[in-house]
Amino acid sequence: MVSYLTGRGIDPAIARTYCREVRYTIGGKEYFAVGFRNDAGGWELRSARFKGGSSPKHITTIDNRSDTVIAFEGFMDFLSCLSTKHPDQLRIDVIVLNSVVNLPKALPFLARHSTIHAFFDNDNAGRKATAELIRLCPRSEVVDQSCFYSGHKDVNDYLIAHIKDHAKKLAAQKNASKTKTVQSVRNNPQLLKAKTAAVEPQRRKGVKV
Repeated sequence: MVSYLTGRGIDPAIARTYCREVRYTIGGKEYFAVGFRNDAGGWELRSARFKGGSSPKHITTIDNRSDTVIAFEGFMDFLSCLSTKHPDQLRIDVIVLNSVVNLPKALPFLARHSTIHAFFDNDNAGRKATAELIRLCPRSEVVDQSCFYSGHKDVNDYLIAHIKDHAKKLAAQKNASKTKTVQSVRNNPQLLKAKTAAVEPQRRKGVKV
């Protein structure tokens, strides 16, 4: 599961705090997946080959008695957000819908917060959920955070793209450094001679056989 989470850009230490390895059986065959528990005792399950969950389907809340809450559609986005910010301790409240259809179930928890930061998907369903949240929680300030990952489907998609882009930049910097070193050596014959002498192995007396 660590390789799967790493491939999604998730910090394994963060995943261990909020997830469990869940084993399940389909057609007599046993499988395992990353499990994220909801408030009703069901699990959201993810692996490289499976995306689903176990009944009952419900929301997941983390209540730190804060007046601010961050809201996500799925738990991978929640883990991605933490993997981006790396907080020492989560002090604000969290709600994961585990599906936008669970928004009505989330309203009692959401409405008690003065500020709601919505990290919903950049698609029609996500935009509709944000609009509904604004309409149904008029006493709360709803902050649409989708501009943070504009151009990407969701927070996890943004995180993966960011990691790949960072890796490309590091590789380009490394190649540029190597090229600069080679050019410097070529332009300085004395330096080339010194480097050659430094790496040339010491000659040993041979033994004729």
